[in-house]
Amino acid sequence: MDDTRLHVRHGREELPDEHLVAELRGLLAEAHGFEHLAERMALLSDERRLRILFCLHAHPEVRSSDVARAIGAHDSTTSHALALLRDAGWVRARRTGREVRYELADAFVHDLLHELGSAHLPGVHHTHEHPGPTPSADES
Repeated sequence: MDDTRLHVRHGREELPDEHLVAELRGLLAEAHGFEHLAERMALLSDERRLRILFCLHAHPEVRSSDVARAIGAHDSTTSHALALLRDAGWVRARRTGREVRYELADAFVHDLLHELGSAHLPGVHHTHEHPGPTPSADES
């Protein structure tokens, strides 16, 4: 069993149960948005929506029809899932003429998907990273 702890209390003193409960209640009283966060996170309990997010993480600005083909779903089902994800703040859409392309909404979503094991496709990098040199046709 791994005994590595993520957090420890300074001094490692034991708090009396009543004191600990009072501190936890105070912390929860100061926090806001639990209902919104729970609703937002509930969308991740659907495998299809998770697959969509993984696709958008792997390569930003994908058309919904391409995502549908990638996950093996109908266009209408994928569009509905994307609308739910957009309304909850997971993705954003960009319209260019008749095309709508989707990408992750923010860094929180991006970082969470990395933590869940999602990867980028080759050639996709973070905006703060500089891509390495791409091999020319002669070098391949």
